[in-house]
Amino acid sequence: MATAARRVEIPLPHRRAGHCGSGALRDLLEFHELSWTVDPLSEGMVFGLGAGLGFAYVELPEREPPIYLVGRTAGLERDICEHLDIALDLRQTDDPAEGWAVLREALDAGRPTMVWADIQHLEYLRVKLQMTMHDIVVTGYDEAEGVAFVADNDRDEIQRCSLPALARARNSQAFPGPNRHATWLMDFPAGLPDSSEAVRGALAGAIENMRGGGQGLKTGAEGMGLAGVELFAETYPEWPRRFGEKLDAAMRGLRVFIVKAGTGGALFRGLHARFARDAGSLLDDSPLQDVAAVYDDLAAEWVALADADGHAAGLPHVERIASLEAAGVEAMERALADG
Repeated sequence: MATAARRVEIPLPHRRAGHCGSGALRDLLEFHELSWTVDPLSEGMVFGLGAGLGFAYVELPEREPPIYLVGRTAGLERDICEHLDIALDLRQTDDPAEGWAVLREALDAGRPTMVWADIQHLEYLRVKLQMTMHDIVVTGYDEAEGVAFVADNDRDEIQRCSLPALARARNSQAFPGPNRHATWLMDFPAGLPDSSEAVRGALAGAIENMRGGGQGLKTGAEGMGLAGVELFAETYPEWPRRFGEKLDAAMRGLRVFIVKAGTGGALFRGLHARFARDAGSLLDDSPLQDVAAVYDDLAAEWVALADADGHAAGLPHVERIASLEAAGVEAMERALADG
């Protein structure tokens, strides 16, 4: 007798988010009813609890655009598990059948599960760019229809993705590196740890990312953390000479990296400001509100740079950004010392 085709559909609370990682983790924490208040944690709070703040700048003169810029660290997903006592088993394999079996077992057990996927192969996104470490949450599947159900930060509703397309997305060799069917198996606790300790650990991580460079999404970055900010500020005035006919492509790329590439709209600085504001309210901590004010200003300056009418118009914003990036780290250090 033939086995009936299986259908699993787990009701995950989902809303559009500014960034894939913080959006996916926010949804999962809400699904598991984990918060310090009656309200779910905000996306910004989740981003900050993962010590997501970072910076990397790379020049790629042979490519178009000839730059790469990112404002988060590669450790966000792992670090939030550490800070919130979430047991993590990150499974990766080169065997598509094994990769699907690991994911399917979690779904059959009623656990919506985060995976890495290359955005180019996700049919519902319809994009040409490739990015292998895009976080999505798979909430179920329908064998008869040959589809998986996916929560993606870029869409308001749960999406349908064919199982072959999902398999291709999970086994991509593209930028920034192979994702190897990465499946984030998380064992969520019954309750969150002490809020003060979690926030302090996250602040310390963000400071280390900016002072020490942190873990980049792309290896070989020329500049990481505050050193990367300084490199960006020093080289930006030279872009016309350095990039020549690719200057326009560099400026278009700069805008994409700041406001369009799943950055929360302001190179992740707005998300970090929300974290500091929410944490300050939760802990009744005024130095954290000071941190939020600096990162609000910093987010506005990054957006102003993205919106600048030409390279020269961006010069004063770059100078201001370099100053504010240093001021933000100093404000976090004061908040940590006062706490």
